[in-house]
Amino acid sequence: MALPDPPALATLLEGDLRGAWDTDQARGRLRAAAIDSRRVRPGDVFFALTGLQNDGHAFVEAALAAGAGLAVVRRGWRPASCPLPRLEVDSPLAALQALAAWHRRRALGRVVAITGSNGKTVVKEALTALLATRYSVAASPGSWNSQVGVPLAVLNAPMGTEIGVFEAGVSAPGEMAALATILQPDLGVLVNVGLAHIAAFGTRATTAREKLRLFASVPAQGWVITPDDPLVEAQPLPCERLRVGDQAPRLVEQRPIPNGTLLTVAFEASSVSFPVLTRSAPLIADLMIAITAAVRLGVTPEAVAATLHDYSFGPTRMETWRTPDGVTIINDAASSDPLSVQAALDTVGSSPGGPGKRIFVFGGMGELGELDLREHRIIGRVAAERGFTHLVLLPHPSQAHTAAAWREVKPEAPVLEVNLSDLRDTVRQLAEPGDTLLVKGPRNEGLAAAARALWESMAPRRFLVDLGAIAENIARFRSLCGPRVAILAVLKAWAYGTELARVAVTLQESGVDWIGVSAADEGAVVRRAGVQLPVLVMLMNGEEVDKVVRYRLTPVVYSLAFARTLIEGLRALGASCDVHLEIDTGMGRLGVPPAEALAAARLLRGSGVTRLGGLMTHFSCADDPAEDGHSQAQLERFEQAVAAIRYEGDPTEPLIVHAAATAAAVRFPAARFDMVRLGLGLFGIHPSAAVAAALDLQLAVAFVSRLAQVSLWTRGQRVGYGGTYVVEAEELRVGIVEAGYNDGVPWRLAGAGVVMVQGHRVRIIGRISMDSMAVDLSAVPEAAVGDEVLIFGASEGQELRPEEVAQSAGTIPYELLVNVDSRRVQRVFRGD
Repeated sequence: MALPDPPALATLLEGDLRGAWDTDQARGRLRAAAIDSRRVRPGDVFFALTGLQNDGHAFVEAALAAGAGLAVVRRGWRPASCPLPRLEVDSPLAALQALAAWHRRRALGRVVAITGSNGKTVVKEALTALLATRYSVAASPGSWNSQVGVPLAVLNAPMGTEIGVFEAGVSAPGEMAALATILQPDLGVLVNVGLAHIAAFGTRATTAREKLRLFASVPAQGWVITPDDPLVEAQPLPCERLRVGDQAPRLVEQRPIPNGTLLTVAFEASSVSFPVLTRSAPLIADLMIAITAAVRLGVTPEAVAATLHDYSFGPTRMETWRTPDGVTIINDAASSDPLSVQAALDTVGSSPGGPGKRIFVFGGMGELGELDLREHRIIGRVAAERGFTHLVLLPHPSQAHTAAAWREVKPEAPVLEVNLSDLRDTVRQLAEPGDTLLVKGPRNEGLAAAARALWESMAPRRFLVDLGAIAENIARFRSLCGPRVAILAVLKAWAYGTELARVAVTLQESGVDWIGVSAADEGAVVRRAGVQLPVLVMLMNGEEVDKVVRYRLTPVVYSLAFARTLIEGLRALGASCDVHLEIDTGMGRLGVPPAEALAAARLLRGSGVTRLGGLMTHFSCADDPAEDGHSQAQLERFEQAVAAIRYEGDPTEPLIVHAAATAAAVRFPAARFDMVRLGLGLFGIHPSAAVAAALDLQLAVAFVSRLAQVSLWTRGQRVGYGGTYVVEAEELRVGIVEAGYNDGVPWRLAGAGVVMVQGHRVRIIGRISMDSMAVDLSAVPEAAVGDEVLIFGASEGQELRPEEVAQSAGTIPYELLVNVDSRRVQRVFRGD
């Protein structure tokens, strides 16, 4: 693109030219906007933006030295030395946005603007793919939907673009007006209105109004796709309102197939069928939004079917592994574009630093054309600046440039050049307890496989947590319960033995509305991890009131005695907090009896230091159809208590009523109220067969180890302690698995349980030892030392349901999960 010359740009941005702006460099053709001094090219205009961590004004001189023709700075800023060519404005960000609005008017034909609480990127990517079959299209890269991302996305659009497809995201009231001015949309999509950023907006109604401001100037001949939501329906639009399925195209069938769903979509005169690589109802719903918009813009049914055949909803992101001796490996070998590499470096670089080394294993980047050398140099410099101590380079044509840029910043820091075949030995010699490795590069270069081999050589016992599957399960519960029901993710017992901080952060990014924990100390861990969602603490004691205040926790009040203690503690601290009141309607555990509920509510409302924010109860048998009468009676008692408390309260009091955990959320729609509490269901595990029959979930955990020995044993030979198993066949292939009851394998599985090897179920024979167990490999004659063994869960196409394993061991899935030892069985996170 080409920008106006400096005087015209000053007029456009309402700024004042200062310094040597009339130099040959500035008088030359101004090319494009830039906000990163390291990526400035000759003729760029550098906008000195101020962020949470960096002030762009500190990099103005570097940007001009790199060839920028002009710097846009805040009014009154002065350079330290020479009279640098600059344009002074009231706000560099507002100037960037004004420039983007100018470019949108001159460069783009029509614009489709997409907003919503979640699903924006899914709709944008699918719609862009569909429109590209007919038009020249520009779209937001990734999730560029912020006050900075939107203008940059628009400025990246080439002249003559027929349709622009852009996301717009806001986190506080008042932000959408600027994005609407930039995008000036002709058409729009509101995916949904959820509870994201509800603390800033206050209510869903306010959220809906703010998001719909994006479409306030859509012309009368345009249209906006909106959800079936009363809050949205209540808001006027200046154009036609569309709802998916009200007219063609319509989704008439969705049939599960291996690895996905076969969709049949009916159009006005025909229907088409095509497979997509998901079984998520919310993702399919988002896809139908994109199809509806594309058809209105003239995309044919045939093009829809061809474009979306085997459609995938995007790659996974970083995996984090921790070895038994304390080495952290971050494997992000799925992508190697410059933004992805820098984002990974920034993520690791900004994490709390310890005494250990930070090692960057880099496989290079491909398909960068004329930018190849520059981008590889930038990565070398950024890695050094982000605090990495060692650079390990795999073969790549530009590796010397990465190394040279690294040495410019850290001339004494080690640079190692190794082949993939030598990577494992090199890293094992280099890495020590407390060190962190970031592995980054293109997947097709074999780096991902090398990273996995490295990990497996260091940690045979692994507990895999699929964060993408957890997000998928949240989406399925969203679809089941509806957008107006909030989701509280229950992460008791340190997130059911996974890893509390990591899972809580991922859940926040996945759009849950609350986090629930057992103890105040767990709440503190969640807060220290950076989670800003409300945190409900189920079981606190009176000595932890200071933690409520310090970590902004919401305690559950479960007795009048605790209510009084909490109130006294808050008064002593001169503080206040929100609370939820628990009513025991038949669980026989914690909670005030229904007869005391009104008195407890009065006490909390009248204390002056506690705000009654929620009412809750627990069902005792919601997973068991034989006990549905008892569950129904609990529900009725709870509704009566809620009605009495509400009758005495202020009608505007924002009470959140919640009763349903995973089982009740699935089986008792009337119990969903304002919020549901999901625990085991997050991980794709069903509390009972009745729940499994009602809702399909994706298993998100796996406990795996490997075969340490494979031997041929003869008739009469005894296996393990006590010799409880004797070989009866003439010969028996026996494998020894590196996992025992110290790792969390239930001892009662001895002689009663199975594991999986190469997709085959094999018997556990003999007693389970502290560190190992024996299995019958007769069904897998090709099994060899090093083969993965699935103890329970889903991994590499194998599935052994935790519910089945727990039943064989005479326990429950909850205990199975929390008993997996966190010291020797390393947690591996995938798909976040």
